[in-house]
Formats: sequence, C-alpha cells, structure tokens
Amino acid sequence: MKMLPRCRTALLILSVGSLQLQATELTSQEPLRIPAPVMDGMTIPPSSDPGLKLDVPMASPIQVSRDQAAPLRISPLADPWITAEVERLKSQVTRGETVPKGAKANQQRRRSAAEAAWVLGLIHFHGAGVQQNPPQARQWFQRAYELGHPLAAAGLALCEIDGCAAPPNPAAARPWIEQLKKADSPRALYLAWLADYRMAPIEMATGAGPGAAPTVTLPFRDQLLKAANAGDPHALIETGLELAAMRQWPEALRQFQRAAPRSAVAAGNADTVREILARDQSPPAATAEKAKRLLLEARRAHRGEGAPANYGEALRLYREAEVAGSDEAGRMLALITSRPAPGGGINVDWMRQLAYVDLSQTLPVFGNPLQGQRLQREPSPLYDWMPAAWKSAHAGEPRR
Repeated sequence: MKMLPRCRTALLILSVGSLQLQATELTSQEPLRIPAPVMDGMTIPPSSDPGLKLDVPMASPIQVSRDQAAPLRISPLADPWITAEVERLKSQVTRGETVPKGAKANQQRRRSAAEAAWVLGLIHFHGAGVQQNPPQARQWFQRAYELGHPLAAAGLALCEIDGCAAPPNPAAARPWIEQLKKADSPRALYLAWLADYRMAPIEMATGAGPGAAPTVTLPFRDQLLKAANAGDPHALIETGLELAAMRQWPEALRQFQRAAPRSAVAAGNADTVREILARDQSPPAATAEKAKRLLLEARRAHRGEGAPANYGEALRLYREAEVAGSDEAGRMLALITSRPAPGGGINVDWMRQLAYVDLSQTLPVFGNPLQGQRLQREPSPLYDWMPAAWKSAHAGEPRR
C-alpha cells in the first residue's frame, strides 16, 4: 500500500467542494473506497444534479480567495424576500451588538442578534440565496460567537478545517471543537474526526478487479463510530456509506434511518437502499424486463412520441430504469447532467439534443459493479442547522 501526502488540490479524484451535495459510487471493497475520476484516459465531468455527483468524503476543502472578505452581494434577480430577510437579520445583529450586557431585556436582544448572525453565517457559507462567500461567513460566525451563540464554535471550527479566509488549518479547529462539546458533543466528535482525517496521509489501494480505479480508504474509523454512536447525523451517514460499500445493506439502512429525522439526504439514502434490497429480492429476468420497459417509456417521454415531450417525466423514468439495472439509462443521465443550465438544474436545449443519441454501445465508465446506486452526503456538517426556508433557497426551490 502506497502512502501519499495529503494534497487537497492535486488528488486524482473528483471534487466539487464540501459545500456541494456529494455522492460516492459504491464498491464491494472494505473499507469505504472512492473511485478516481479518470479511467482509460477518459475524464468524467462533474454535474449539477445532486444525485449524480462523485466526491471523496469531505476530502476537498472549499476554495476561497485569500483577499479581504468581500461585502455582501445579492443578485438583483434574487427573491425579494431574501433581500429583505438578509437586511432584517443584519439590522438585528447591529441592534444586539449595541446593547450592554446585564438586563434581562438586553440579554434577549443579544440572543436574537446571535441567532441572526449565526443564520447569516450559514447562508453565506453555503451560498443559500446569496453569493457564496466563506470569508464573510466566518465574520458572521465570529460575531455570533461574540454574542454568545452556543453553536458558533462549530462554524469557526469548520472554517479552520476548510479554510474560509485563510489556507485550511485543521489543527487550529481543535480549540473551537473543545468549546462546541458543551453545546453539541456528538457534532464535536464528528468535527474532530473530520479535522484528523484532513491532516492524515491518504492511503491509496488498487481497485477490486481489472481496470478498477485506485481507491482511498477511510481513516480513523473508531473515532467516526464514536460520533455515530453518539447520534450525529453526519457520522451516521458516513458509516452508512461505508457499510453500503461493503454491501451490508440492512446495516447501512439502519444507519440512514437513524439519521433521517435530521437529514433529508439520509432519508433519500434510506429510500435508495430499500430499492436495492427490493431489486436484489426480485427475479433477475423480471428485473431486466422492468429496466427495459422503463427505458422505453423514458425515451418516449424524452422524444415526445405519441404525446408532447415531458422532460421531468423522462428524468424520473430514466432514474427508475437505472435503479432497475439499465446501464443505458445511467449513461443518458450522466450525459444530461454533464451540461447543466447556467443557473443550475436541467438544460432543456441540451436535453433536446440528446433525445436521439444512441447509447446502446458500451462507453468507458468507472469499474464499479454497482454503477447507478449513488448515495449522498450533506453539503456540509453545518447544513442541518440551517433554517428550512434557507435550505429551500439553497436548493433553488420556490418559497411556499
């Protein structure tokens, strides 16, 4: 086994940053192994579809400018509610910072200001409704900490790990993690694992079979299990992914189910594992026939045969066909999501051009027997703390 120094900008893996939804292709090897993005000279492009991204677990920190933090910028096309809400939160922070400590009423104002600063840090860290701005996020986390927010130390710790306003320095996160233990011990355990993981050398191992890509092993497993046993949803997701990589589906399902009440990603992973278990219990011939039928239905919806084209329905059917075992459906999904629309999401013009592409011939793909079963991680270890309205803004969903 060859030991390589950790280098977050030169790994032979796909990485879209820790702030994007991440997913890993599952392999049958132990422990969790992440395929490299290059095989047989073909580079697989990243996509904007959360269900179709490949990444190593939290291995690549967000890339930020070392310049001074930029001022708040909101797109003129943003939801007016977002503009008004950001201004309200900023005003609330300013008012809270000007009141002296002591009186009960002043304490309440400072608590409200701390919460507002915390939310501003979260939305700038993730780019939820505003331009993603890690240096600005760190400033808001610092102000939330000074106002007494109990979770602000988590934001400051992750900024050290990822490098919000300076190069990543996981060791510098330890004092913040120690402070976080008072407010959320399970999350502190997870962040401690993440910091140690980032500082550890990468262990490269050869793939499982001929043509299989090199993989990266998951270190500090005992430390991660401790965080999972304490109930942290991100640790539960990570251990669930490891169990899924070893094809221990029932055990993986239990981990995802435990995390599901606090993580929509974990709930989606649980649904995917249930589909895998159901497929494995189905007769092979029946499953192959179902995949073929779903692929034909997806093509009709994609091409508009017998009815107007319905790209949303086509995507749904392609995904169902892929789950049922259709490699061709999986290749079509990879092509569709390889060229997203400028604002994210599906590029309708590109999808129209792909309607009659013949993908029946085998293309170079990852050497993975479970191609198509993609399980995800949360965008960051802070994501579950972001208010629901801002999660919707981050996902580009309309407000209800």
